Amino acid sequence: MRQRGESLTHLNTVAPVPIELTDGTASASNFNESSRITDVLVGDYHIISGESAPQYVVWSIRIVLNGASHSSIVLYKRYSDIEKFRTSLVEAFPKDSIPQLPPKDNFSLSRLWFSDAWLETRRKGLQWFMTNVLLHPKYQHSPVITQFVLEQTAR
Repeated sequence: MRQRGESLTHLNTVAPVPIELTDGTASASNFNESSRITDVLVGDYHIISGESAPQYVVWSIRIVLNGASHSSIVLYKRYSDIEKFRTSLVEAFPKDSIPQLPPKDNFSLSRLWFSDAWLETRRKGLQWFMTNVLLHPKYQHSPVITQFVLEQTAR
């Protein structure tokens, strides 16, 4: 018979089974032509600052697919990424009236200091824009929307 000490030694040599942690959301790879965006939420923001570049804000955008809150994609986009997205929509749908984005406000002190009031106003404007564009049936399966959802911002 083996002794207790030998059993523990044997257990210490067995490698544990790797586990995968998930956040319960769908991946962007699950977004395809049969997917339907049913809700969008511009939520939290993150202020990014570096040594060589000025501060900027990254917005969290949660896109719910097919009406299932557990089936969602979370994107992190800068305002400039959303501007490019709007420009692409205008080019793809020149006869349509694509909603405007909230103004840039480059010379506002509130913007320079990223005040809570300014950020909330910007968030509400982005929420309005994203809701009107991503939930519009005409744009749902356009390549512009698909590219925006699947493209990861590299910075």
